[in-house]
Amino acid sequence: MKINNNKKKAMTMVELIFTMVIFVLLSGSIYQIFRAVNMTFKHSQDKLDILQTTRIIMASLRNDIRNAIKKPEVFNGKLNVTVAPNQTILYYFDETNRRLYKGFKEGETAPDPDISEMRPFMFNDGQILAFDYALSYHTNYAASELKLNSRVWCKVIMKVLYTEKYDKLSEEEKASIMENMDEDERVKTFFMVITPRKVNWLLQATD
Repeated sequence: MKINNNKKKAMTMVELIFTMVIFVLLSGSIYQIFRAVNMTFKHSQDKLDILQTTRIIMASLRNDIRNAIKKPEVFNGKLNVTVAPNQTILYYFDETNRRLYKGFKEGETAPDPDISEMRPFMFNDGQILAFDYALSYHTNYAASELKLNSRVWCKVIMKVLYTEKYDKLSEEEKASIMENMDEDERVKTFFMVITPRKVNWLLQATD
C-alpha cells in the first residue's frame, strides 16, 4: 500500500498579507491611471465644447453682419444689425454676468426686446470674459491696422476661458483670472474681421 507523502501546503498568514498588499498596490495604481485618463478626457471634452460654442457665436455674428443691408449701429449698449427692412438682430453682452445674448425686433424703430426675451448663447455665465467690437467708420486706426483698401469692416473680439469651465473654478481662481486676463494662459482671444456683402452698406459707410 502506497502512502502519499505530498501534503497540500496551506497559505500562511504572512503570504496572505503579502498578497493583499500587492493587490491593494495594483488596485491603487490602476485607479490612478483610470482617474488620470478620465480627467484628461473631460478636460479635452470641455475644450472641445468651448471651441464649438465659440465657433457658433462667431459664425452667427459673421453671417448677420455680412448680410446687413445697412451699417450696424450701437444703441442702448446693443449691437443692432439690420438684415431686412422689418428685421433687426441685436447682440447684447451682459458685463455683470458675462453672458452674450441674441434677439430680434421688427425694424430699427421698434422697441428693444427685454433681456428675458433674448436667447443666450450656450456658454455658462462667466465663460466669456470679455466681448467687444469695433466699427471702422467710428475709428481712425482701421486702415493703418488692417491695411484695407476700404474702411468698411467690423472687428469682433472675444476673450474666452478656453481650457476649463468657468463654473467649476473656485472663487479665488475666478478672481485671479479676471485680474490677469491678458496674461493667463487659460484665456484665449478670438477675433475676426468682417466685410459687408450688401452694396448699400458700402455706400453708406463711405459717405
